[in-house]
Order: sequence, then C-alpha cells, then structure tokens
Amino acid sequence: MKSYNVDYVIKAISTLLEDGELVYIGLNSIPSLIASFMARDLYRKKIRIIGVAEASNPSRVVLSPSTGNPFFVEASPVMITADAFDLAQKGKLDVMFLGPAQIDEETNVNLTMIGNEYHNPKVKLPGGAATAFILPLSRKAILWNLKHSKRSLVRRVDFITGTAKFSNNKVFVVTNLGVLAYNREERKWYLEAIYPFSSYEKVVENTDFEVKRKDSERLIDLTDEDLRFINYMDPYNLRSALETL
Repeated sequence: MKSYNVDYVIKAISTLLEDGELVYIGLNSIPSLIASFMARDLYRKKIRIIGVAEASNPSRVVLSPSTGNPFFVEASPVMITADAFDLAQKGKLDVMFLGPAQIDEETNVNLTMIGNEYHNPKVKLPGGAATAFILPLSRKAILWNLKHSKRSLVRRVDFITGTAKFSNNKVFVVTNLGVLAYNREERKWYLEAIYPFSSYEKVVENTDFEVKRKDSERLIDLTDEDLRFINYMDPYNLRSALETL
C-alpha cells in the first residue's frame, strides 16, 4: 500500500494527542485534520475536535481543499470561531496546530513573509490570522512543516508572526524527518521521534539551530491499518499535493 512522507507526519501528530484534550484545527490544515480524526476514531483517544469550519466534534468529514469549508462536515453542533478563541483566552484550549514556513530556536514562527524587507519581501506568505493571539494561549502547540531544511527550521525567523517564547505551553514541531520537542528549562529543542527513513544525524544536518538528543527516540512507522484509515479520510489523495508545494 503506497504511502507518502506526509502520512508519517499525520501518524506522528496523532501520537501527540492525548485523552481529554480539546483540539482546534485551523484553516487548510489537512495533516492535522486527518491526524485528529485518526487519534479519535482509529486509536480511540477521547478527544474533542473543533475548528474553523465551526463544527463541534463532527462525527465525519468529507475532506476538501479547504478545511474552512462549512460543507466539509456533516451534521454536528456548531461552535463559532469567536467562542473557540474565548476558550483559548480562558486557558481551556488544549491543542492547536500551525503550519509555519519558518520556525526558529526560540519558538518564533513565520507565516508572513520571507526576506529582510517587509514592504518588499522575496516571498509573501498567506499571513498569520490569529497566530499571535492563540499560539501562546493553547496548552500544547503542534507546528508542522513538510520541508524540513535549514531554510524552514532556522536560527531566527525573517518575521515573527507569533511566538510561544513567553508562554509555558508545550511546543512540538512535526516534519517529514521527525518530531522535535521544546525544552523550556534548557531553551533547547530535543529530537522526540524519527521515521524508518530518517535519523538524528539527518535531522541535525537539515536544521539551522541546535537539536539535542535524548537517550533514545521513538520510532514512528505506518501499519496497513493506518494507511487504510488515512486513505478513507482522503479518498481524493489531496494530501499528496502538499509534498509538491
């Protein structure tokens, strides 16, 4: 059964979700959407899923190019975005996801622009929406990036769209090479997990900041059951396009 690197990212994200968590899925966040349903429906974790489609814990989704499309969820209670943000402000939002173009050694993220001149950027990115507001408020931030390189995991981002630097939340980065976890006491990133085709050495080679090593890393692999579920969630294979961007 054919798999993609993004499938390992999906599996890795699902392993970071825990019983009792309220999980918020943002706009155009296909890996985190599939991963959240995988954690709930395949691994039977007791999580509650909300997001920009303004549905509260939908029983099923029909994956579309935009996870903000209100028609991609079937009948479910409604939770408007303003109420979800209110939960974040009250400290009741457990998990949120972001897909930044750049992430740095201090947990700053960039979804705004690439280059040194704000009014004349080399690349204009989609923008951060509520990133600056919600990133430090969620109890666990899971950042994902499918292009793990020294251009994406940088020493210092070109523009700080948002940061968890002054928060006390947990921060993870899930990429096509593995999972990094931020240690607040040391202010360092540690390698948390790898895939069968990656290694600590490969992660270090492709990261611009220091990545420290634990005694051992988790190995995340895919089973046939995992792949069947992912394909069920994504029958039109929309996720594969993310690897060509």
